[in-house]
Amino acid sequence: MPPIRDQPVGATEPRALPSRAARSMDIDLAVFILADGFRADVLRALCESDKMPNFSRYVLREGSHVEGVTVLPSVTDVAYLPMLTGQYPGAANMPGIRWVDKSRFTAGNFVVSGHRSYIGPAHFRFNEDLPDSLETLFELSPNSMAIRSDIHRGLPSGSNRFYGMSWPLMFLSHYFKRSDFVDKFAFNSLIKSLNGNASDLPRFIFLPLLGVDTASHAHGPHHKRTIDAYQRIDGIIGSIVNRLKKFGVWDRTHLMIASDHGHSQTQDHLDLTRLVSELGYSVFEHPSIYPRKLDAAVAVSGNAFANVYVASDGRWERSLVGDELEREHQRLLETLRHRPEVEWAAYRHDNGAVKIISDSGTGLVHRKGERFIYSYEGSDPLELGFSSASVHESEALELTIDGRFPDALEQLSQIFTSERTGDLVVTSKPGYDLRGKREWPEHRSSHGALCREHMKVPILSNRPLSASGPVRTVDIFPTIAESLDLTSTKPIPGRSLW
Repeated sequence: MPPIRDQPVGATEPRALPSRAARSMDIDLAVFILADGFRADVLRALCESDKMPNFSRYVLREGSHVEGVTVLPSVTDVAYLPMLTGQYPGAANMPGIRWVDKSRFTAGNFVVSGHRSYIGPAHFRFNEDLPDSLETLFELSPNSMAIRSDIHRGLPSGSNRFYGMSWPLMFLSHYFKRSDFVDKFAFNSLIKSLNGNASDLPRFIFLPLLGVDTASHAHGPHHKRTIDAYQRIDGIIGSIVNRLKKFGVWDRTHLMIASDHGHSQTQDHLDLTRLVSELGYSVFEHPSIYPRKLDAAVAVSGNAFANVYVASDGRWERSLVGDELEREHQRLLETLRHRPEVEWAAYRHDNGAVKIISDSGTGLVHRKGERFIYSYEGSDPLELGFSSASVHESEALELTIDGRFPDALEQLSQIFTSERTGDLVVTSKPGYDLRGKREWPEHRSSHGALCREHMKVPILSNRPLSASGPVRTVDIFPTIAESLDLTSTKPIPGRSLW
């Protein structure tokens, strides 16, 4: 098998590449395949052992394979946002697959409003909940097509193939603990749409594939059934490339493949809602959304990340900050930080800072202009491994990429820009999750947290990229845009990898 072309951290000599104008003239079609739940290390091992022949032949031989980082929370749909809109979940006001908007949250009425869970039929509302300030790749490139995409603003009518029909199959996939048949229907829908002439092809195609994520949840990230799911997706890649070759457009196609999150094996479950209830709170949690007197809400995403919301003297109008949260809910904070299942909790502090608490210590991160200011007491809860208290934003990823929590400074900063983010966020340690009795079938693997197992993801391109050093999934949006000779009309935090 040809060697994997890595972009080494700290490399200073980018490969010679054509100019942007030459690239755009050479690319007629951009295809983005989102391999949901792919772990970077698992994919690398499979490629090195010749078990992903189509990845090796069509992507790695001439292209690039870089190790990137996703976003907090590292969960499906929410972690698609950086790649399809160029924005972090915080800027998109999407802090999880479940959330509460305290400014609109009402309790004690016949219907409790101001909340969302995208698990189940409400996933159809994900797209409409996006703010107008976002721009999707579909809006940027109107001649686009997607297969079963929950993010579809800007797609022409009829161009989000298999979307409405997928819901019954998605429901079944959860309880059957497999989604290979969903991926097969999605793939067949794509192939059927490619039956016309080459001149009828869209400029941009998006295809999410769920098999690995579902198998990981059901069996674990290293289980044989999960590895089988990786290899089925490898087969899909080969079939798509062969179809594009028949059209005569493969040589003018830019194919990118990336994941939205990794996975970690789960042995034990902490029922976070029950824990908060045992502290005396009346807790709101999906799917139990019937009205009652409430003074807390728990919204778990990916099972390893949770937004926790608390009332202040019975009021829900705003987020609690710093001393106010510590004064009114000190017992909750102390209980969470000392639980063996909890990695850490974080919350808004004074002057826009974010405070991180764990059993071993307390940290404080504050973004000032282009720099992060970080300090801690006791042991460093983020285990950053460097003593500098001031880090330029351009160095934040490279300094943390090999640590316990990759890109921690950037991700903690961005998630608390959302008004819907909890009064505090809680992450579980690998081996644990936070969903408890509400999760059925039982999950054997989890994601959503900031740990390396969840954050590190593969980013692949069939064409060589010039990016050196570590990259983020938020860089995929400007990379695809540049492939199509397009430029975002909105400010975005990512950079093109060309």
